[in-house]
Amino acid sequence: MQEINKRNARIWSMLGMRRVVGVMLKSLAGLDDKFIFATADVARYFGTDDFQNAFPDRFIDVGIAEQNLVGVSAGMQKEGMHVFAATYATFITARVLDQIRVNLGYMKLGVKLIGVGGGLAEGDLSVTHMGLEDISNIRTIPGIAIISPADCVELVKALYELLDYEGPAYLRLSGGTNIPVVYTQDYDFKIGRAICLKEGKDIALIATGTIVATVQKVAKSLEKRGISCKVINMHTIKPLDTKLLDSLDKYLLVVSIEEHMLSGGLGGSIAEYYTGKQKRPVHMMLGVSDFYPNAADYMQLLKICGLTEEHMVKKIEDRYYEIRDNVS
Repeated sequence: MQEINKRNARIWSMLGMRRVVGVMLKSLAGLDDKFIFATADVARYFGTDDFQNAFPDRFIDVGIAEQNLVGVSAGMQKEGMHVFAATYATFITARVLDQIRVNLGYMKLGVKLIGVGGGLAEGDLSVTHMGLEDISNIRTIPGIAIISPADCVELVKALYELLDYEGPAYLRLSGGTNIPVVYTQDYDFKIGRAICLKEGKDIALIATGTIVATVQKVAKSLEKRGISCKVINMHTIKPLDTKLLDSLDKYLLVVSIEEHMLSGGLGGSIAEYYTGKQKRPVHMMLGVSDFYPNAADYMQLLKICGLTEEHMVKKIEDRYYEIRDNVS
């Protein structure tokens, strides 16, 4: 297994999530003799050469045929293989939705889908490559876990965890290269169990994916303004950690933050859960509003969508004082 330490965390951060998947393939195959990695003509983006040379019979490339990718993967899974199928997030969750619905949702075949470009990181290729609806698309299908790692260390933890996970899952890869580091040492990672990164008493900030690192900065900025923030890494959107959500009713404001459409993502999932609760906090959702941004650089897109530290601090601060003033 890959050792988790500061050095590897730094190296993986520079590589970015897609390349870390490529680095991990040999390790995963060495742990499971039924492991198969399948892709739709994007092997070079993941950097699979070492894996292909070491395990040529465990690598499948179906070409630019994403629907076929899931069909072939489901067939291999049914025959006893453990298949991880990877391509762009928007392709593997939208173009292939019918195949996912039938083979993974209805038939419950445990294929692990990997979508690169969840969020805005591939936005220079235009909206066709922005994974902005992927969580929503998969979340409505019964029985499929959704994991969105905060950084590359958490990606490594998630890959090992998914190797032993029996059901179908969608692993959402966000961010580009030089991803901000959240974790530098080993820790306990469990699908469906959120992680508190920082305690606080006024506001609870819940984030998923690589924007977690930005949210940590947001919390520090708000602390300087006298607002104490709890920071939660909700790496699993489904199944949601409802036990943690139940513990947040003491907070004046709960804020969900994600690189995803506001409809149907992490925020929508939390809102749906709170709807049935008599005692619940005020919930604010930050994400991409109801529009498609034009092609642009990643950092520019974050600014356009109001997901930079500066934008989020102002929105959260204004909402917090509005609620506090009304309560008092």
